[in-house]
Parts: sequence; structure tokens; C-alpha cells
Amino acid sequence: MAKMLLANSITMTPGTISVDIIDDYLYIHWIYIRSEDPEIYTPIITGAFEKYIKRIIE
Repeated sequence: MAKMLLANSITMTPGTISVDIIDDYLYIHWIYIRSEDPEIYTPIITGAFEKYIKRIIE
């Protein structure tokens, strides 16, 4: 449930679309890329969403 909420939240952000979820990885296509390194860009995309989803799920 949490992964689906995160994927849908990211897709609603302009310039991004969630493409697939495989195991623990969420594949996202984004237009305004700032870095090709997923470790750098992941917190930028998911940071605020994860915090709120954690509150909802728990």
C-alpha cells in the first residue's frame, strides 16, 4: 500500500511519472534531471512524500 501511495504521489508531481515497481525499487521517469545518480536524486523526489505516507500508514 505504501509503495503504491508513493508511486502515485510522485506521478502527480509535474515532470515525473512512476513507471514500475520491482521488489524495493521504484522506477521513475523525470524530465528535470539534476543528477544521473539515483542516490543523490532519490531524497529530492521522495523525501516529503515518504514522511507523510509513513504517518498515514502507521
